[in-house]
Amino acid sequence: MNETIRTIMERRSVRHYLPQPVEDAVLETLLNCAVHAPSGKNTQEINLTAVANPQIIEKIRLLAKEEFSRMPYNEADYRSLAVYNATHNPHYNFTFGAPVLVIASGPAAWPNGMADSALCLSNLMLAAKSLGLGSCYVNQLHWLSGNAPMRACLAGLGLPEEEEIYGSVVLGYSAETPRAAAPRREGRIRIVR
Repeated sequence: MNETIRTIMERRSVRHYLPQPVEDAVLETLLNCAVHAPSGKNTQEINLTAVANPQIIEKIRLLAKEEFSRMPYNEADYRSLAVYNATHNPHYNFTFGAPVLVIASGPAAWPNGMADSALCLSNLMLAAKSLGLGSCYVNQLHWLSGNAPMRACLAGLGLPEEEEIYGSVVLGYSAETPRAAAPRREGRIRIVR
């Protein structure tokens, strides 16, 4: 099996990280891989903000917990997983102790924002795996994109308030051995000839 295919097939979400920082050169390589993802009409509208300061990541984590705790729980809303966990789990940590948090953002009105950011973040996660790091896609900051306290916090990091937060990834050196892939559900592939 070729290395690219092996990386895709073996990448798993990591939810336990070593406190070891990610080296600057490695982080720059990962971010460069991310911005080389395709984008709609090659517009390259997605911007990346990489937070590699543990105190700032902790501030974002605590603010997310506080803001989700204020929201009503609605079992029918997938986002309520964060509301439930923030309310019921005293150790709620959507960053899983990772030393790096990467936020993908872009113009709020950009119709291809989610797709373009997903491509960037997918490149980032695959590059991380290929360099021996773990990663996990996290939705929480996207869900808080319109939250005034979170936006004020992120504006302090240079993320413009007029940009939508489309997605984010945490990454670092894994403190766990990821499990093998769960079997894929049948019937998800169609080939028409």
